[in-house]
Amino acid sequence: MSKIKICKKLEKVTVKIALFSGDQLKNTGTGVVVRNDGVILTANHVISDFKKISNPKIIIITKDKKDKVLHLEYVPVLHNVSFDVNMPQLLTPLEIDLAILKPKQKTNFEFKYIEMNDDIALVGQDVLMDGFPDELKLPLDAEDGFNFNNQELSEKREEIKQSLKFFMALRMAKSGMIGATHKININGNFNSKEIEVEGASYWIDNASTFGASGGSVVDDEGKLIGIMCQKALTKLPPYAGMKIPSGSTMALSHKLITWGMHLCD
Repeated sequence: MSKIKICKKLEKVTVKIALFSGDQLKNTGTGVVVRNDGVILTANHVISDFKKISNPKIIIITKDKKDKVLHLEYVPVLHNVSFDVNMPQLLTPLEIDLAILKPKQKTNFEFKYIEMNDDIALVGQDVLMDGFPDELKLPLDAEDGFNFNNQELSEKREEIKQSLKFFMALRMAKSGMIGATHKININGNFNSKEIEVEGASYWIDNASTFGASGGSVVDDEGKLIGIMCQKALTKLPPYAGMKIPSGSTMALSHKLITWGMHLCD
Protein backbone atom coordinates (compact mmCIF):
# COMPACT_ATOMS: atom_id res chain seq x y z
CA MET A 1 0.00 0.00 0.00
CA SER A 2 1.35 3.45 -0.90
CA LYS A 3 2.26 5.91 1.83
CA ILE A 4 -0.41 8.29 0.53
CA LYS A 5 -3.12 5.63 0.96
CA ILE A 6 -1.84 4.71 4.42
CA CYS A 7 -1.85 8.36 5.54
CA LYS A 8 -5.42 8.81 4.30
CA LYS A 9 -6.37 5.72 6.27
CA LEU A 10 -4.63 7.00 9.40
CA GLU A 11 -6.45 10.33 9.13
CA LYS A 12 -9.73 8.52 9.78
CA VAL A 13 -8.55 6.45 12.77
CA THR A 14 -6.20 8.81 14.64
CA VAL A 15 -7.77 10.84 17.45
CA LYS A 16 -6.68 13.65 19.75
CA ILE A 17 -6.99 12.83 23.46
CA ALA A 18 -7.25 15.27 26.36
CA LEU A 19 -7.43 14.59 30.09
CA PHE A 20 -9.37 17.21 32.05
CA SER A 21 -9.79 17.84 35.76
CA GLY A 22 -13.14 19.58 35.67
CA ASP A 23 -12.60 22.32 33.07
CA GLN A 24 -8.82 22.36 33.50
CA LEU A 25 -6.74 20.66 30.82
CA LYS A 26 -4.19 18.36 32.48
CA ASN A 27 -2.61 16.45 29.61
CA THR A 28 -2.95 15.75 25.89
CA GLY A 29 -1.91 12.98 23.56
CA THR A 30 -2.91 10.80 20.65
CA GLY A 31 -4.89 7.59 20.25
CA VAL A 32 -5.86 5.18 17.49
CA VAL A 33 -9.25 3.51 16.98
CA VAL A 34 -8.94 -0.29 16.83
CA ARG A 35 -12.60 -1.43 16.80
CA ASN A 36 -15.75 -0.26 15.03
CA ASP A 37 -17.36 0.52 18.40
CA GLY A 38 -14.75 3.22 19.01
CA VAL A 39 -12.32 1.40 21.32
CA ILE A 40 -8.98 3.24 21.39
CA LEU A 41 -5.38 2.36 22.19
CA THR A 42 -3.04 5.02 23.54
CA ALA A 43 0.04 5.46 25.71
CA ASN A 44 -0.77 5.01 29.38
CA HIS A 45 1.08 8.15 30.49
CA VAL A 46 -1.43 10.26 28.52
CA ILE A 47 -4.25 9.32 30.95
CA SER A 48 -2.40 7.71 33.89
CA ASP A 49 -3.57 10.40 36.35
CA PHE A 50 -7.25 9.70 35.65
CA LYS A 51 -7.95 8.35 39.15
CA LYS A 52 -5.66 10.84 40.89
CA ILE A 53 -7.42 14.07 39.91
CA SER A 54 -10.79 15.51 40.86
CA ASN A 55 -13.70 15.26 38.43
CA PRO A 56 -11.62 13.51 35.74
CA LYS A 57 -12.83 13.51 32.16
CA ILE A 58 -11.28 12.16 28.96
CA ILE A 59 -12.35 13.88 25.74
CA ILE A 60 -11.38 12.77 22.24
CA ILE A 61 -11.72 14.62 18.94
CA THR A 62 -12.77 12.54 15.96
CA LYS A 63 -15.05 12.69 12.91
CA ASP A 64 -18.10 10.71 11.84
CA LYS A 65 -18.60 9.35 8.32
CA LYS A 66 -19.86 12.74 7.14
CA ASP A 67 -16.66 14.41 8.41
CA LYS A 68 -18.54 16.13 11.22
CA VAL A 69 -16.16 16.90 14.10
CA LEU A 70 -17.16 15.15 17.32
CA HIS A 71 -16.03 15.63 20.91
CA LEU A 72 -16.74 12.39 22.77
CA GLU A 73 -16.19 11.43 26.39
CA TYR A 74 -14.20 8.26 27.03
CA VAL A 75 -13.36 6.12 30.07
CA PRO A 76 -10.34 3.89 30.77
CA VAL A 77 -10.93 0.17 30.44
CA LEU A 78 -7.40 -0.99 31.16
CA HIS A 79 -4.59 1.32 32.32
CA ASN A 80 -1.73 1.57 34.83
CA VAL A 81 -0.92 -2.10 34.18
CA SER A 82 2.27 -3.65 35.55
CA PHE A 83 3.67 -7.17 35.73
CA ASP A 84 6.39 -9.07 37.51
CA VAL A 85 8.20 -10.58 34.56
CA ASN A 86 10.80 -13.31 34.45
CA MET A 87 13.78 -10.95 34.24
CA PRO A 88 16.06 -11.21 37.32
CA GLN A 89 17.76 -7.89 36.53
CA LEU A 90 14.50 -5.99 37.08
CA LEU A 91 13.96 -5.03 40.71
CA THR A 92 10.54 -3.50 40.07
CA PRO A 93 7.48 -4.63 38.09
CA LEU A 94 7.44 -3.84 34.38
CA GLU A 95 4.95 -1.02 33.82
CA ILE A 96 3.22 -1.29 30.45
CA ASP A 97 2.90 2.22 29.01
CA LEU A 98 -0.25 1.30 27.08
CA ALA A 99 -3.94 1.82 27.81
CA ILE A 100 -7.34 0.89 26.40
CA LEU A 101 -10.20 3.41 26.33
CA LYS A 102 -13.82 3.10 25.27
CA PRO A 103 -16.68 5.58 24.74
CA LYS A 104 -18.53 6.43 27.95
CA GLN A 105 -21.77 6.04 26.04
CA LYS A 106 -22.52 3.97 22.96
CA THR A 107 -22.58 5.91 19.70
CA ASN A 108 -25.10 5.52 16.90
CA PHE A 109 -22.48 5.04 14.18
CA GLU A 110 -19.60 2.72 13.39
CA PHE A 111 -16.07 4.06 13.69
CA LYS A 112 -13.40 3.61 11.08
CA TYR A 113 -10.67 1.51 12.68
CA ILE A 114 -7.21 0.16 11.97
CA GLU A 115 -6.36 -3.50 11.57
CA MET A 116 -3.62 -4.98 13.74
CA ASN A 117 -0.61 -7.05 12.76
CA ASP A 118 0.27 -9.48 15.56
CA ASP A 119 3.71 -10.35 14.20
CA ILE A 120 6.76 -8.82 15.88
CA ALA A 121 8.39 -6.30 13.54
CA LEU A 122 11.90 -6.96 12.30
CA VAL A 123 14.92 -4.68 12.28
CA GLY A 124 15.04 -2.92 8.93
CA GLN A 125 11.27 -2.86 8.47
CA ASP A 126 9.85 0.44 7.20
CA VAL A 127 7.05 2.02 9.25
CA LEU A 128 4.87 5.13 9.42
CA MET A 129 4.05 6.99 12.63
CA ASP A 130 1.03 9.24 13.09
CA GLY A 131 0.02 11.62 15.87
CA PHE A 132 -0.47 15.18 17.14
CA PRO A 133 3.06 16.35 18.03
CA ASP A 134 3.49 19.52 20.06
CA GLU A 135 6.08 20.70 17.55
CA LEU A 136 3.40 21.30 14.93
CA LYS A 137 1.20 24.35 15.54
CA LEU A 138 -0.89 26.82 13.60
CA PRO A 139 0.60 30.33 13.30
CA LEU A 140 -1.85 31.54 15.92
CA ASP A 141 -0.80 32.58 19.39
CA ALA A 142 -3.29 33.39 22.13
CA GLU A 143 -1.08 36.26 23.22
CA ASP A 144 -1.44 37.89 19.80
CA GLY A 145 -5.04 36.96 19.03
CA PHE A 146 -6.79 38.16 22.17
CA ASN A 147 -6.93 41.43 24.07
CA PHE A 148 -5.93 40.29 27.53
CA ASN A 149 -6.12 43.87 28.79
CA ASN A 150 -9.80 43.11 29.04
CA GLN A 151 -10.35 41.92 32.63
CA GLU A 152 -12.83 39.20 31.69
CA LEU A 153 -10.48 37.76 29.07
CA SER A 154 -7.49 38.17 31.37
CA GLU A 155 -9.15 35.95 33.97
CA LYS A 156 -9.64 33.26 31.31
CA ARG A 157 -6.16 33.61 29.83
CA GLU A 158 -4.89 30.13 30.66
CA GLU A 159 -8.21 28.51 29.80
CA ILE A 160 -8.15 30.15 26.35
CA LYS A 161 -4.55 29.09 25.71
CA GLN A 162 -5.33 25.51 26.77
CA SER A 163 -8.40 25.39 24.54
CA LEU A 164 -6.43 26.57 21.52
CA LYS A 165 -3.76 23.97 22.21
CA PHE A 166 -6.34 21.17 22.33
CA PHE A 167 -8.92 22.10 19.70
CA MET A 168 -6.48 23.38 17.06
CA ALA A 169 -3.99 20.51 17.22
CA LEU A 170 -2.53 19.30 13.93
CA ARG A 171 -1.72 15.74 12.88
CA MET A 172 1.58 14.74 11.36
CA ALA A 173 2.77 11.49 9.81
CA LYS A 174 6.46 10.53 9.82
CA SER A 175 8.28 7.68 8.15
CA GLY A 176 10.95 5.61 9.81
CA MET A 177 12.67 2.26 10.07
CA ILE A 178 12.77 -0.24 12.92
CA GLY A 179 16.34 0.16 14.13
CA ALA A 180 16.12 -2.25 17.08
CA THR A 181 13.61 -4.74 18.43
CA HIS A 182 13.63 -6.08 21.98
CA LYS A 183 11.23 -8.89 22.81
CA ILE A 184 9.18 -8.59 25.99
CA ASN A 185 7.61 -11.76 27.35
CA ILE A 186 4.84 -11.42 29.91
CA ASN A 187 3.94 -14.45 31.98
CA GLY A 188 2.04 -13.28 35.02
CA ASN A 189 -1.23 -12.85 36.84
CA PHE A 190 -3.65 -9.98 36.34
CA ASN A 191 -6.89 -9.87 38.33
CA SER A 192 -6.71 -13.64 38.91
CA LYS A 193 -6.17 -14.32 35.20
CA GLU A 194 -2.98 -15.83 33.84
CA ILE A 195 -1.52 -13.71 31.07
CA GLU A 196 1.03 -15.04 28.58
CA VAL A 197 2.07 -12.58 25.89
CA GLU A 198 5.06 -12.18 23.60
CA GLY A 199 5.43 -8.54 22.58
CA ALA A 200 8.28 -6.14 21.92
CA SER A 201 9.65 -2.65 22.26
CA TYR A 202 10.73 -0.93 19.06
CA TRP A 203 13.30 1.78 18.47
CA ILE A 204 12.46 3.78 15.36
CA ASP A 205 15.05 5.97 13.63
CA ASN A 206 12.88 9.10 13.52
CA ALA A 207 11.73 11.29 16.37
CA SER A 208 8.24 12.43 17.28
CA THR A 209 7.69 14.85 20.15
CA PHE A 210 5.26 15.00 23.08
CA GLY A 211 1.66 15.11 21.99
CA ALA A 212 2.21 12.30 19.49
CA SER A 213 2.51 9.85 22.40
CA GLY A 214 -0.16 7.20 21.98
CA GLY A 215 -0.11 7.51 18.22
CA SER A 216 0.11 4.59 15.82
CA VAL A 217 3.08 2.85 14.28
CA VAL A 218 2.02 0.95 11.16
CA ASP A 219 3.66 -1.36 8.63
CA ASP A 220 3.72 -1.03 4.84
CA GLU A 221 0.25 -2.59 4.65
CA GLY A 222 -1.20 0.05 6.94
CA LYS A 223 -1.64 -2.37 9.85
CA LEU A 224 -0.89 -1.42 13.45
CA ILE A 225 2.27 -2.91 14.93
CA GLY A 226 2.75 -0.60 17.92
CA ILE A 227 1.98 2.56 19.88
CA MET A 228 4.43 5.46 20.34
CA CYS A 229 5.51 5.70 23.98
CA GLN A 230 8.69 7.80 23.91
CA LYS A 231 7.89 9.67 27.15
CA ALA A 232 8.06 6.40 29.07
CA LEU A 233 11.82 6.22 28.59
CA THR A 234 12.46 9.06 31.01
CA LYS A 235 9.76 8.31 33.51
CA LEU A 236 8.56 4.71 33.82
CA PRO A 237 10.46 1.58 34.96
CA PRO A 238 12.45 -0.20 33.70
CA TYR A 239 13.64 2.78 31.64
CA ALA A 240 14.02 5.29 34.51
CA GLY A 241 17.14 7.35 34.05
CA MET A 242 17.70 6.33 30.43
CA LYS A 243 17.86 8.84 27.60
CA ILE A 244 16.14 8.67 24.23
CA PRO A 245 18.77 8.25 21.50
CA SER A 246 19.02 11.35 19.34
CA GLY A 247 16.39 11.39 16.59
CA SER A 248 14.53 8.24 17.63
CA THR A 249 11.18 7.12 19.03
CA MET A 250 10.35 4.15 21.24
CA ALA A 251 7.13 2.24 20.64
CA LEU A 252 5.53 -0.77 22.30
CA SER A 253 3.79 -3.65 20.55
CA HIS A 254 0.00 -3.40 20.91
CA LYS A 255 0.05 -7.07 21.94
CA LEU A 256 1.25 -6.01 25.41
CA ILE A 257 -2.23 -4.61 26.13
CA THR A 258 -4.69 -6.05 23.58
CA TRP A 259 -5.01 -9.23 25.62
CA GLY A 260 -7.42 -7.14 27.69
CA MET A 261 -9.69 -6.09 24.81
CA HIS A 262 -12.45 -8.41 26.04
CA LEU A 263 -12.95 -6.02 28.98
CA CYS A 264 -14.49 -3.54 26.52
CA ASP A 265 -17.44 -5.85 25.78
